[in-house]
Amino acid sequence: MDVEDYILLFLSFWILISALATKTVDVFLTLTLIGLLITLEVGGPFLSKEQKENMKPLIELLLIIFAIIVMKKVYEVLSG
Repeated sequence: MDVEDYILLFLSFWILISALATKTVDVFLTLTLIGLLITLEVGGPFLSKEQKENMKPLIELLLIIFAIIVMKKVYEVLSG
């Protein structure tokens, strides 16, 4: 197996375990973002530039969703 296969396997297991372990979509999406960021940072030297560029739109989308989740939680805390 290539390093790229191990990276894909790690990411698949991370998402599967996150889906099974969480009860809310908010936590699942946050854990998915964390897994993608870990994969990009640790596996970055082993991925081609094209593969990194293909991951960036998904990470950007998850960052936007994460920001919305954080804003929603802050609003809940401030509104009582």
